[in-house]
This record gives sequence, structure tokens and C-alpha cells, in this order.
Amino acid sequence: MHKPQCQNIIAALNLFNIKVSEELNLSVKTGNLHNDSRKVQLGDIFCAIKGTVENGDKYIESAIKAGACLIISECAASNEHGQLTWSSHKKSVAILSFYQLNQSLFELAKSYYHNPQDKMRMIGITGTNGKTSTTQLVAQLLSSIECEAKLNQQCAIIGTNGAGVFDQLTPLANTTPSATELHQLFYRFEQQNIEYVAMEVSSHALEQHRVNAELFDSAIFTNLSRDHLDYHGSMENYAAAKRKLFVANHKQIAILNDDDDCVQQWLKTWPEDQVLWLYGRNERIAKNKHYVLAQDIQHHLAGVTFTLNTHLGSVEVSSRLLGDFNIDNLLAAIAVTMVELSQKQALLSEFLQSLSKAIAKIKPIAGRMEAISGEGLATTVVDYAHTPDALEKALIACKEHCKGELFVIFGCGGDRDKGKRPLMAQAAEKHADHLIITNDNPRTESPEAIVNDMLTGIANIEQARLQIVLDRKKATIETLDRASANDIVLLAGKGHEDYIIIGNETLSYDERKVVTQYYQVNQTADEIKTKSNQQLHNCGVNK
Repeated sequence: MHKPQCQNIIAALNLFNIKVSEELNLSVKTGNLHNDSRKVQLGDIFCAIKGTVENGDKYIESAIKAGACLIISECAASNEHGQLTWSSHKKSVAILSFYQLNQSLFELAKSYYHNPQDKMRMIGITGTNGKTSTTQLVAQLLSSIECEAKLNQQCAIIGTNGAGVFDQLTPLANTTPSATELHQLFYRFEQQNIEYVAMEVSSHALEQHRVNAELFDSAIFTNLSRDHLDYHGSMENYAAAKRKLFVANHKQIAILNDDDDCVQQWLKTWPEDQVLWLYGRNERIAKNKHYVLAQDIQHHLAGVTFTLNTHLGSVEVSSRLLGDFNIDNLLAAIAVTMVELSQKQALLSEFLQSLSKAIAKIKPIAGRMEAISGEGLATTVVDYAHTPDALEKALIACKEHCKGELFVIFGCGGDRDKGKRPLMAQAAEKHADHLIITNDNPRTESPEAIVNDMLTGIANIEQARLQIVLDRKKATIETLDRASANDIVLLAGKGHEDYIIIGNETLSYDERKVVTQYYQVNQTADEIKTKSNQQLHNCGVNK
């Protein structure tokens, strides 16, 4: 991918009343914008923002050494805005002062990369659970229907599992990247002729101005349950952060989960001029002008079937996805697909048949529920559940289809919301036969202190049901040794992640590999059956 011309920054800065001197000599240079000095390469422009934890000015010197041709530094006073100084480094580099750079970085990057997102349909998805699955379901549905129509328009993904087209994702550091990295992705997608971008939008990104709500043509809300209170402070603040994704204008279409309590509160004061789609399982949504409703739901060993009722009509659908969570995620993806394709053509009732065919082809979501099973051994489910609500739903789904006993191996993250720790333990006590508490990214906190917080929620548990094994790999192997063929072992919290954070170190740890290697040791390789979730008999749930 070729880089944009650095002289683009001249016009971008003009939007913020900064006139750049010709002596900067940017016309012969190409480069990207970065606000992470570690990513700066020769010819790039470094944006030194004042973050909540660190000040980017600390890294100006390292950015210059890496080859930055210009520094844009956030200043504290408005009267410093636009001032130009030069670094004392032997490679003298201009440093431009920019007042409130962090808040303006999204628009600055947008202008620098020549508004690539305006050439694509932008889909934003927020919520506590369901963002990753819904994003990938949207990509599959849109790409499948476009392919069937011989248009071959692709949908790219940005989120927890990475960025790129479905099944070809490159890793990202954050669910929602920084404003500069985000626009690099948009720029790349534009060059690849991507038609749609389905993007997870975290509450942190909305609060930190990494993304603007006006970016999105369609905005989706999945649900709200306890998470990130270490950052937001209260559920009210958390909900308000999610609400920032939605703007009352004639461009954006809002798609909301009507079954969620938070949505019911929002609907009481929802602006009349914003186009609204509702999805869910309650017949009341049929009163809305645009709706997607699941009825007559039937779970079976191969997946789920239900009647899809919409304002266009009804159709029977069948999916290999399992669990109630997946129905919610699928309904959201169906609504998005209908919204986006309706922008190209008038949708007729016949369209529902094409939609039904595309739903039947959907693949399971990587990292959101993986199961490994073999003759004579317990079934292991690796799942990303790391909130009380997600853990409870994963356990319920496993329990419904477990012939033996249900084991759960789980922990809570360090340096994060302490209030959810006893709630996680309570969910496990309520639904599992055996609880094994272990490490899950303790970070700089004492693992023992985290466990003690969790134990306050299950003070009266029978001790025979509880084990504490801080070494996660040891906990996994010992539990698999202990479990019988009809049992299920739920490994909750890591999902797709291939690391664990202990202290300030990020250590390699892939839970799926640990389990696979266990099976390889305990039986011949050709007996190992790695099952996708449609084969798992409903013992896992996507989030």
C-alpha cells in the first residue's frame, strides 16, 4: 500500500486555522500519521497527544530518531495554537503546537487521508456483548448476498479479532484503533475497493474521541450489562458512552435490540427525526416502521431454525449457529444487511429468500466458542466470556446439553473493575458443578487479592466444588484429567487471545493449543475431533 503525500497535512491543518510554512519542505515526502511513536517510520508525521495516562511529548525524541518529518504536539493553552518551533535534535524537525489535538485528531486524520470512509458504507456496532460476532456475521451476510448478485462487493471488519476481510484478519492492539490507525485502515480498504466496513466501537473509543458518531451510516446497539466500570464509574456513565454512537441526523440509521432494558429507556426519548430499526423477539416491535423479529424458535443439534418476520414479510431461516446469544447477533446482522442493501435498491419480499440462503451459509465465529472433543474424554469449550452476564449465558448453554458434570475454569482481570469479581463467582456457583478459579490477566495486581475478591461472592460454597489453581495451564490440565467423557469443561475468559498478562509482561499463552496438545498426548491425533459450534450440541455461546 502506498503512503499518502505528507503535503496533505497542509490542507488538513488549514481546517484548524494553522498555516504551515513552505520551509517545512513536505512536498517530496510520503508518510502516515501516527500517535504511537513506536510505529513511526521514515517520512511519517507524529501526533503527540496528551492521553489519560501518558503525555505524547515524552516520545517526540524517539519519533524523530525513527524518521518523523513533522511533529504535531498538543499544547495546553489556546494562544499557543499554531506556533512553530524546531527540535534540538541534529536532524532539525518542525514541531507544530495544536490546541486540543486529541479531540480533533479524528477530523485531522480524515482530512489527511482524503476522506476514504466517504467512499464506503460505514457500519458501527457497540454493546457489552455481541460486537465481534455481529460484526463478522454482517460481513458474511453482505459479502454472500453481493456475491450471489455477482457484484462481488466485499465487507471489511475492524474489531477484537483484527482488521481486514473475513477470514483474512490482521491483529489489532485495541478493539477500536486510534484515530490515526483507523484512517490508515480506511485508506487501505479504499485502495482494495472495499464497499462496506463493519466496525466494533468500544465505549472507550467513544469517550476518548478515537471515533466520531457522524462516521457511521448504520449504528447498531446489541446490549448493555456490567463491564468497564473501572473506567466509566457507573452503569449510567457506561450507557451514556454507548449512546454517543447515535446521532440524530438524516444520514445515520439506528438499529437497536428492543429486548434490552437500556434500549427501552432510550426509546422513551428517542429523537423522531432519526430513522430507527428494531430487532428482537417481542411482537411489540412490529408496531415500528422497520423491524426484524424472530418467532417460533427451535433449537436442535445442528443449530437453530425460526420464522423471520419483517416489515417486508416472513421467511423460514435455518442457521448452524447455536445459543440464544447467536439469535440476537444474527437478528442484528440481518437488520444491518437489509438496511445496507436497501440503500442500493428497493427491497422486495423476494429478497427474503436470498437472505435465507445466505443465513444458511454462515460460518461459526472464530474465538467466540471453540470445542475440542475425543473418544473417552470430556468436551472442552474455549469461550471469551469475561463479564458476569456473558459467563452466566455461556454456562446456561453448556448446562442444557451436558450429560455429565459441568466444570468451569475462570478468573478476573487485574487493574480492572473489581465490582464484577464476586458477580462472576456467583454466576459460576449457580450454574456449574465444579469451579476452578485461576489467573486471567492479573496484570499488576496480586492474583491472590483478585481471588479473594471473587470469593466474597461465594462465601457459603461447598468446598468440594471449589479449587483455586492460579497457574492457568496447570488448572486446565488437572481439570481435564479429572473430568469424564460425558462432562463439559468450560474455559472462560481467553477465547481467541493468545497471551496472558502477568505483572507488566505479556506472555504467550494460547488456550486452544494447550487443550489440543492435551488431547494429542492422551489419544492418537486422528481421534481428535475439533468441532465448530454447530456440532457442539449447544454447549457454547457466541458473544
